[in-house]
Amino acid sequence: MPIYDPYSQPISFEYFGQFFKALEPLPADAIANLKKIEDSNVDAYNEAEVRAFIIDPIIRILGYDKGADFSVDLGHKIEFLDKNKFPDYRFHLWQENFWIVEAKRPRLGNAAFGYDDLAQAVEYAIHPEINAALVVLCDGLKIEVFDREASLTAPVLHIDKANLTAEFDKLRRLLEPMQVWFFQKRRVVRLIDKVFDKEFNYQRVDEFKALIEGRLAGKRSIVIENYRKNIPSDSEERKKLFETAPLEDLVWVHLFFEHSIPETSAMFRNLVSRAVQNPFYVLPKVFPHWPREINDTYIAQATVFLAFLAKQRPHVNGLPSWLNQGQHQDADTAGAVRLLLRLCLTYFRNDEPHRIILMAASAIRRILRASALANETQWRMGEMRHFMERYNGNELSFRQVVSTPAGQLLGLIDGWALNGIDRFVKDCLSEQREFKPEVAKIKLRELWNVEKTLLRGIPDFQKLYRERDFSDMRTSGIISVRYDCLGHLTLCLLHPLPEWTDYVLREHRAEVEILATLGSHKAKALLGIEAHVTLDWPSDRFLADRFFLGDEATFAELRDRYDRKTA
Repeated sequence: MPIYDPYSQPISFEYFGQFFKALEPLPADAIANLKKIEDSNVDAYNEAEVRAFIIDPIIRILGYDKGADFSVDLGHKIEFLDKNKFPDYRFHLWQENFWIVEAKRPRLGNAAFGYDDLAQAVEYAIHPEINAALVVLCDGLKIEVFDREASLTAPVLHIDKANLTAEFDKLRRLLEPMQVWFFQKRRVVRLIDKVFDKEFNYQRVDEFKALIEGRLAGKRSIVIENYRKNIPSDSEERKKLFETAPLEDLVWVHLFFEHSIPETSAMFRNLVSRAVQNPFYVLPKVFPHWPREINDTYIAQATVFLAFLAKQRPHVNGLPSWLNQGQHQDADTAGAVRLLLRLCLTYFRNDEPHRIILMAASAIRRILRASALANETQWRMGEMRHFMERYNGNELSFRQVVSTPAGQLLGLIDGWALNGIDRFVKDCLSEQREFKPEVAKIKLRELWNVEKTLLRGIPDFQKLYRERDFSDMRTSGIISVRYDCLGHLTLCLLHPLPEWTDYVLREHRAEVEILATLGSHKAKALLGIEAHVTLDWPSDRFLADRFFLGDEATFAELRDRYDRKTA
């Protein structure tokens, strides 16, 4: 069965998981309103009465409301050459048109709609402002839904008024806002099938696949920004979100960013609960067998998640070969944690692929931050987004209180950085997903050269940084130059696990002392050193080996370009 066909049966569970949403039970008042429509006598209704007493209540039950994210326009003009037309209803999801309804006076004695009824609605649907595949006709006695891209000889759904309550879920599966959202995605797949079922050059398929993958990867920053806009910032709501977030959201988004303590705790609980039930499904996603895009925050949080898991599952299946110490089954969870902690506290000194990726992730973020500071257009983007938040946002909302131009720009940088490291890793993997370290080193050095060139073009970077007030530690220029964010964050996240903190101090005290010299206030606290005490920095040779593959010249130039005051 073609994957795009939503009208054939049976449809696999996986298909529903990708392209449909489960329906929530209708509330009692909605069912009462549907029964009221069923019981009404519409024989003498005119078209306006069909709209007011039949279609309008159905639209509200489906979840549309004027001015909301899922909105409806009534009788808005569209133009065809020199003619103006006025569709009865146009439905919006996040300000995009997706389907239409045309009301008709009751067609007494007609079991189905005729050509003229459908032709008028299809004319509206094909207008570029609408481009709707789903066309709905309603005359008070019946509802018919046509998918103009599938068939115009018969509706995909027909419901008589007498059966409205019993069959209303069929209508919801097509027309509820989120169902229409998923229908649009099915349209994309359907078009791909239509084109590539006739393709005869497989290189064209590969080229198109690369194009689509690049396009979707580029949407990652947009998706993250949509998440920031639409997810409540209230702490309790956010905590609930992290407790119930799908595994894919945790792995591909949330683990990359620092969160509040309640949110982080909720995220760990969610991951541990899933991993206890099915470690073989969860662990390969968090720790794949091959190198993937990561950053300091991801690795630190993934390590502490595994430490929490070790308390409930001492042995697990699903760990990659680089963590399972040769055990293909029933790997020692605590042993994997010990290995990860050693790597985190030494900046992956003995794991070249992940070390290079971490260096690249930090370099990409430093480049993006420096570029944003020095590029007036990008800074204006942050200011514009900030003032739009001030103008449009709820004055009593958390977003309104914390919004700043720099903060808005940081949100963009978050997404750009993920796109950048994703591209870096893909370019360094063979077709068999083997990491190519020498290629990666060349690309990493190219990033450092870009960073040096960029900073050379900013006469007084430190002063510009202070004037822009871009003071967010995650974007500090000294991260992975002379500050080890990975080691510091790992120590901070271990706080709820005193047994592992004691282990680190007992087995890795020398590494903790190094982190203290690199400026980690958590390392200082664990060693009993006052936060304000300044310690001697490690040698240039040591720092160049830790963060720059031994390239002392690059380290020295970037160290001199960045200033402590930018931290």
